[in-house]
Amino acid sequence: MFVPYDPYLRQDPLRVTRNRFLQRITDPASEPLTLSDTKLYLRVDNTDDDTLITNLITAARMIAENWLRRSLITQSWKLAYDLGIPESIWLPMGPVTSLTSVVLVNMDSTTQTIDSSTYWLNAAQNALIMFGCLIGFRIEITYTAGYADADNVPMPIKQGMLAHIAAMYDNRGDAGDDVLPAQSVGLYTPYREIRL
Repeated sequence: MFVPYDPYLRQDPLRVTRNRFLQRITDPASEPLTLSDTKLYLRVDNTDDDTLITNLITAARMIAENWLRRSLITQSWKLAYDLGIPESIWLPMGPVTSLTSVVLVNMDSTTQTIDSSTYWLNAAQNALIMFGCLIGFRIEITYTAGYADADNVPMPIKQGMLAHIAAMYDNRGDAGDDVLPAQSVGLYTPYREIRL
């Protein structure tokens, strides 16, 4: 049910803290870096460590996504709220490429899919905009995010991942103070999602 926002209400019931849940529902089909490119950067010319390097590529991508607050390769996410959502909701782990669905889940687990003509993606590709508030037991927003494929991931992010992989590869088993090397942080910083 849509509820138009009334600026004259003394307290907007949707401004109170609500439970929120974010879940990746489709993993990326590939990684931003290939094994061969990563081995070239590491100056590794044998196959002994291929499994390790492949795992480091995945780990570096996951850490980069967490630090950047962005999805690098196309993946699907579900964002769920209890009780309702206001007319604008920030969608984490962008850039959002498409909105799949907005579903209202009732207490008896029946669902109602909201008409896609009543919501849209904002120009910055990081928020769902609706004509009014949506009230319900649980609201589930499903969307696709990411730079599509490895060719579209910005080169500084890839270079940051390579620097991070090199640090993890060279310092296996060492307990370091920093999760990310300074070089990676410097390369990632211009792309980090910041909420104002």
